[in-house]
Amino acid sequence: MYKVAICDDDDNYRMLIRNIIAEDKNMKNDTIFYEYTSGEDLLDDVNQMHDLLFLDIAMPGINGNKTAKEFRQINKDAILVFCTNYQQPTTESFKVQPFRYIIKDLYNQVLKDEMPDIIREIVQQTNIQYINITDDGNVHRIPLKDILYISVAKRGAIIHQYCETGEKEISCRETVKELYEKLSGEGFVYAHNSYIVNMANIIHVRKMFLL
Repeated sequence: MYKVAICDDDDNYRMLIRNIIAEDKNMKNDTIFYEYTSGEDLLDDVNQMHDLLFLDIAMPGINGNKTAKEFRQINKDAILVFCTNYQQPTTESFKVQPFRYIIKDLYNQVLKDEMPDIIREIVQQTNIQYINITDDGNVHRIPLKDILYISVAKRGAIIHQYCETGEKEISCRETVKELYEKLSGEGFVYAHNSYIVNMANIIHVRKMFLL
């Protein structure tokens, strides 16, 4: 199921985006739409962990650039598409890693031309398996393939994640037991009472003997 957010104060433009996506064979009957008329409304509901966000830049209240900056603090993985009538990309726009920057034209041709690439990207990205964890009120989405193992912590658990510089640790309030219930069918097993491991990332197993 794809979670698509549309944040735009133009009712017709939100409907246009929704209709184009709903007609696509890859998205039809498999998409939940979330519509917002302001950046404030979107940020109030940001824990929905949307997969794709269409974001207008010129809106009442918080503009699109500021909204995107706050949105990215909680959801770093969503595909972001800026939509605007007239504003050109700025340095601030690119800091939030937009996938596309769409200028609204008279017949919305740019949107229609770009939509196949946007849909292809969301289909490919959501095929990657993730787990959502919470920490201090923030939700993190972690690809399962990057998890090495999960260990017990005083409060919750610690996700030991592979990254380019080595190993990264992320604390979460979910317990190892709770995470195992979600991951047991994804190749995660108990190696000890205090941690579970991702079998896909095990390179070598060696038996240890006490003499």
